Amino acid sequence: MTPDQVLKRLPFDRNRSKNPGATADPKRYRDGRQLLRTIGLIYEDEGKLLRVTPLGRAVERWRPVLSTGNAAVLGRHAAQALAACQLRNPTREGHRYHEEVEVFPFAFIWRAMLLLDDSISSPELNRAVFRVRNENELLLAVEKIRAYRFSGDLNALGDEVETSSEKNDRILIWMAWASFGWTLIMDKRETASESYIIAPKARRLIADAAMIRHKHRNFRTEQDYVQFISECAGLPEDLR
Repeated sequence: MTPDQVLKRLPFDRNRSKNPGATADPKRYRDGRQLLRTIGLIYEDEGKLLRVTPLGRAVERWRPVLSTGNAAVLGRHAAQALAACQLRNPTREGHRYHEEVEVFPFAFIWRAMLLLDDSISSPELNRAVFRVRNENELLLAVEKIRAYRFSGDLNALGDEVETSSEKNDRILIWMAWASFGWTLIMDKRETASESYIIAPKARRLIADAAMIRHKHRNFRTEQDYVQFISECAGLPEDLR
């Protein structure tokens, strides 16, 4: 479909719409596109049609039957795909990063958590992990977090990266992505912890995916990049 066709099908509250009685605010489409494109489920092709990747179709099939008992089946493929995601990429959001940035955001979050007792807090993310530009800086960030946990002094972590009033929401979004919808990491809003914690049943999945070392690549188009993420999921052929 075209973006306009998708927008017309999106549910919305007419009383809150900027165009009452017409369609949802175009921002609804843009936000949804970023949400699903970031983790390799959809992309806009060069003709500006919205396309669903094989990973996106797999998620669509699994959603109605997903449970804690079978989440690991989809979770393994999701983790392999997320490990390939780059912060700097051909999408509109990915273009804003400096060419020196070679960050695999979800793999970096997992590696930090695995080195830090399977957990990480919002200040640790916002002041240390979100600041790194490469693998070497990630290891330095982990050491800063360890120093902070020992002393309790926030200054050990450095300044915040996200400083707006919406910083907690933005951190939450990154963790929702890194957890593939809270499949791999537990939502701290539903636990007694102040930190995000790797789900016990997903630890092996995350550890395996975190070991994957992709070479940072310069992709020509958004389509090339998102299709690559989907291919990295290693999904079996759909024989139906």
